[in-house]
Amino acid sequence: MADSLTIAAAFVLGFALSRASTCTVAATMRLVTLRRVDWLLGIAVAVSWSAVAIYALRLAFPESTAAPDAFGINTTLIVASVVMGAGAWLNGGCFVGSVGHISSGNVSYVATFAGLAAARLFENTDRLMGLAPMQTAARLTPESGGQYWALLGLFALLLVWSMWRIFKRRQQAMIALSAMGVAAAVVYSLQPDWSYEALIGRMVHGQDVRDNLVILLAVIGLFSGATLSAMLNNRFQLRHSGWRSTTLSFAGGLLMGIGAQFVPGGNDTLLLWVIPGFALHGLASYLIMVGTVAILIMLARARGATA
Repeated sequence: MADSLTIAAAFVLGFALSRASTCTVAATMRLVTLRRVDWLLGIAVAVSWSAVAIYALRLAFPESTAAPDAFGINTTLIVASVVMGAGAWLNGGCFVGSVGHISSGNVSYVATFAGLAAARLFENTDRLMGLAPMQTAARLTPESGGQYWALLGLFALLLVWSMWRIFKRRQQAMIALSAMGVAAAVVYSLQPDWSYEALIGRMVHGQDVRDNLVILLAVIGLFSGATLSAMLNNRFQLRHSGWRSTTLSFAGGLLMGIGAQFVPGGNDTLLLWVIPGFALHGLASYLIMVGTVAILIMLARARGATA
């Protein structure tokens, strides 16, 4: 039953993801170029729905739902987050955005998978760079007191605001964001180690696919849901963006994969599992990633203006 629910929730997650503007790179580009925070706010809405759903699942099923690991904020986290942000910028899409690009038919982004696979060959990168290993830390819990309840209250306020936008303005994007958050909460609570990046890593290291069958089917469900959504929305078209784009996707996937190993987790896991699971290193990592993408966008624009 739990396995079937995981796969079904992953399909819903993919379908909703394709309908909502949740790519960190696109949202940051919109912030830098148009001074608009609406797409970043939309991402926060998805995080809020996931947080409240995770809280409800733990209340209802305390023994069968997982919780994310928490780590301290150190130099390794900072460097890994910067590397992941640089990779997302090169790729032209984060982990979430890459799903959207591939499911809409852009085959250039398949190179992102190759880059993620190559990154798994650099598992000792932190040692080579002289970085300290990540150290576990405590998550915020109800027993933590005011910090926990203040953050949960903020998530609840964003959820209520999004519900008002859904019922009063019939905003389809808000419906997709809420479905995305709830579906992610279900998938991660049942299979906390799932993600397409983690699955690629297991395959690179020769793990039998049959040992990860539920995760494999969940990843297939994710991309199937996103592709079906793109088709129904008339956004699916097989195309190739050119070899320069393909090369950048590979390089971006490589950097994103290296960064994700040490955070750990890509921005999809940070946004939909780690942050709503009250592991504060996730918020720090995501903000560093956004800041890195913003700086690179501004530098690229300044270089273009002076060229």
